[in-house]
Amino acid sequence: MFKAGIGATVVMTDEITSSEPRWDAIRTESLSSSIVRQIKDALFAGKLSPGDFLGSEIAFGQQFGVSRMAARDALRSLSAEGIVEIRMGPKGGAWVAAGNPDRLVDALAIQLRLIGVSPAELLDAQSVLSVVAAELAATCATEEDILRLRVAARAAEDAGDSPDAFTTASLRFHEALISASKNRVLMAQLRALEVVLRPLLVSNTDARVARRVVKSNAALLQAISTGDAETSGKIMRERIAGIRSKILGVTA
Repeated sequence: MFKAGIGATVVMTDEITSSEPRWDAIRTESLSSSIVRQIKDALFAGKLSPGDFLGSEIAFGQQFGVSRMAARDALRSLSAEGIVEIRMGPKGGAWVAAGNPDRLVDALAIQLRLIGVSPAELLDAQSVLSVVAAELAATCATEEDILRLRVAARAAEDAGDSPDAFTTASLRFHEALISASKNRVLMAQLRALEVVLRPLLVSNTDARVARRVVKSNAALLQAISTGDAETSGKIMRERIAGIRSKILGVTA
């Protein structure tokens, strides 16, 4: 547990040494849900960080003044959400987990599908985010990023007539562009959108679409290579508008 307050020096012991409670006493709501809420609040407030030790199961419950069963239920919920890592053994216990971008992408993609967002909503969001990513890529891309974009552009050009293979190659180019933006928030959101959009992209890909995308890739690569953010954003905006028109049958 912590010696005094969230984020203070870690002392791996089951004894409570602080004279003041570290957490609010549980009163009315579900014991485990109240604990989960407090942990989340502390995380968003910056009072907890990845790697912080929360204590053994016994000490964790003592800090909140609840039974070991309630503490265990809370830790299970926190672990299921990827917030806490449970380590076993003599020096085991609960630790604040490290971030996992892939988990964020999967969770966002699943929720987008479950809430039933429309293709128009997905494409609107993709347009806004992709334009910003393209502009940032022109400003932030390194030589390694440019090389990755060249390789991805060539792979899309060589993908052949298979809509599935071409879509995969095209998305890899887009992912390389997003990576070059150096913005992890954009990266997570756009990757999640692509997961949901992929079936639509495959079913609407034909030779004409492929030729247009290959041409767009080349133009984007040129603009990003020369650091032209305005042109990069314009090309991406036109690219998504073309995709939107093909999928929805209407102009942007």
